[in-house]
Amino acid sequence: MIELRKMTAPDYERYATLVQDERVMRYITEQALTEAETKQRFARILEQQQHDQLGSYLTFAGEEWIGIGHMTRSQTQPFEAELGYMLLPDYWGKGYGTAIAKRLLQLAIEEELQVVTATIDPAHEASRRILMGLGFESTYIGPIDGLPGETLQKMLGTAK
Repeated sequence: MIELRKMTAPDYERYATLVQDERVMRYITEQALTEAETKQRFARILEQQQHDQLGSYLTFAGEEWIGIGHMTRSQTQPFEAELGYMLLPDYWGKGYGTAIAKRLLQLAIEEELQVVTATIDPAHEASRRILMGLGFESTYIGPIDGLPGETLQKMLGTAK
């Protein structure tokens, strides 16, 4: 079972471990983040989630920290959010990506979201398989912020 714990300031080192690892970031930014970029992004994460139940979470399988997942609400569409995850390389290929995505989708349903998106590198076949297996559909393939990208979307409900 996957457990989520919302990230807080003392979690910086764990966050840095992931985003400064070239293997982890290969399909996200194509390169590891610098210390300055890491600090800037982490500060933005903490600020953003102060105002929302959703946010970025340390993910655990039992007692083991395995990575980070996020469900980030759209600033312009309050019933939409973006799902994402990063795993420590030791946990790749063991079903944890799917387990994290399922748990994050549960959060989306609890928050009564209607649409969940995910942005991936189209070359990242493992993430694409996970998302398609969970009912996401591809809505765009092309450049995103100057990098190869694919946007996938899953409809959860309708407006009340």
